[in-house]
Amino acid sequence: MLAGGKYGKSGVLFANFNQDFTCISVGTPEGFKIFNSEPYQLCYSQSNGGVGLIEMLFSTSLVAIVGSGEGGSSQRRLLINNIKTNLTICDLNFVTAILAVKLNRKRLIVVMETKIHIYDINNMKLLETRDVDPNPKGLCALSPQTTNFMVYPASQNKGNILVMDVLTLETVNLIQAHKGPISQLVLNQNGTMLATASEKGTVIRVYLLPNANKSISFRRGTYPAIIHSITFSNDSKYLCVCSDNGTIHIFKIDFSANANTSSLGAMSSYLPGVISQVWEPSRDFAHIKIQAGIPSICALSQDNKTALVLMGDGLYLQYQFDEQVGGELKLSQEYSLLREPQLDEEKTTLFLHQQPTNKQNINNNNNNNNSNSNSNNNSPTTTTNKEAQLNNINSQNINNNNNSIQQTTNGTN
Repeated sequence: MLAGGKYGKSGVLFANFNQDFTCISVGTPEGFKIFNSEPYQLCYSQSNGGVGLIEMLFSTSLVAIVGSGEGGSSQRRLLINNIKTNLTICDLNFVTAILAVKLNRKRLIVVMETKIHIYDINNMKLLETRDVDPNPKGLCALSPQTTNFMVYPASQNKGNILVMDVLTLETVNLIQAHKGPISQLVLNQNGTMLATASEKGTVIRVYLLPNANKSISFRRGTYPAIIHSITFSNDSKYLCVCSDNGTIHIFKIDFSANANTSSLGAMSSYLPGVISQVWEPSRDFAHIKIQAGIPSICALSQDNKTALVLMGDGLYLQYQFDEQVGGELKLSQEYSLLREPQLDEEKTTLFLHQQPTNKQNINNNNNNNNSNSNSNNNSPTTTTNKEAQLNNINSQNINNNNNSIQQTTNGTN
């Protein structure tokens, strides 16, 4: 996820892939855009004010939108929109700024600096609000598939990570991942692996979940660096790591290789005193040279033949990736996220499922107080709520991906 910073002045306030890297969502001072990642095509565009966060639910019509705080938009307001019908499904207002939003087909996670709100995405019911240590970066990861693990830093000053099952709402594990504070964390597609980096940024670790009784360490470099992003490939064979030093590293994940694997790398079930075994971390399998200092995200295409790179300055780069060769990758395509490609209505198709078509906002409780009245607990306020509307959402098949539509650049059918 690329958000804000000085590169927001270039026109990109936010950029991210969806859960399986088939789409790209971009927030701008004017609104947001959605592209197919490969082949690169514009799918949808909307101009209703600055967007600081825009997250998709795979390639469906459901998107979560948070304003940029400019031009009348609010960083404390979350909209769940159906871009197929151009209707707002849910409108949530919070006391403090929303730092991150995560979705899968069961849960919606809203992250503030000191709280995490967990919703049932099928009816938008608030299930739990967790108080957390200060988390100014909004670090949190949710498994895309329905294992439904969520991870977040357990401490602001230590390298501990809490693993939670968001279906049962129970804490599963506490992992002592690093000595220093966590800078990045991510889960693989099925929630069986967790990758982490500390603020030092020299070593990346991958843990097997839920027990975290086995781990792999990767050496990014000798000198400290800011880790901007970590992503697993869809098949969990590779790990892409982007830092501020101008090199993107792609590591090959192999838990059968004993040279860089430890079975004592976690503080499982809160047991203290576990001593990690020392291993020499593995070096990268492939790498990409980019401009240093610019935030970036790298992901592999579904067939692992292309490395897809989003840059904070608005560039979208594609590199040839050969699983047999590795080494330094060659640039094959370069695009701008700010210059919209010509829309091909025959080829540009965003696969979207049928969403509720009611025109009124659908909300999760009957609380009609303003946000100031909730300043002590940071709980959300919502617009008008009707039981019939909740039942309407419950009656919809939110996981149906069989329907597809073609979108025009103004978001109308």
